[in-house]
Amino acid sequence: MTLGQRLRIARIQSNLKQKEAAKKLNISNNVLSTYERDFRDPDTQTLKKLAELYNVSADFLLDINSENTKEIDLSNPLDKTFNEVLLELSTEDIQFLSKGEIDEETAQLVKVALKNGVNFVDEYLSAKNNKKK
Repeated sequence: MTLGQRLRIARIQSNLKQKEAAKKLNISNNVLSTYERDFRDPDTQTLKKLAELYNVSADFLLDINSENTKEIDLSNPLDKTFNEVLLELSTEDIQFLSKGEIDEETAQLVKVALKNGVNFVDEYLSAKNNKKK
């Protein structure tokens, strides 16, 4: 995973829109976008600010193994999959995501859809395992 992808995932997990994060960092939205798309790397001071804003370590952003830091656990297959989905969805033209405004009702609908998806997989795996017996 690239620095830009990690920046985008950390921002999304911090519940910040790109414009909000850029404003807090005192940089333009376009500059933050170039970081997230790997067109440009942030300088060390900006990297530090990004890590602090997103509450992750600079080691995480730079893909350096570090102990005793709060990081997104990408070694867990489910966490990795959820983060990949967040990344993919943030680049797709989905109406409520592209507007950048997710209200509580929409967030709850997404939660229900995720739970239904996980329940479907659980039922499928249970049925598959029962056929093997």
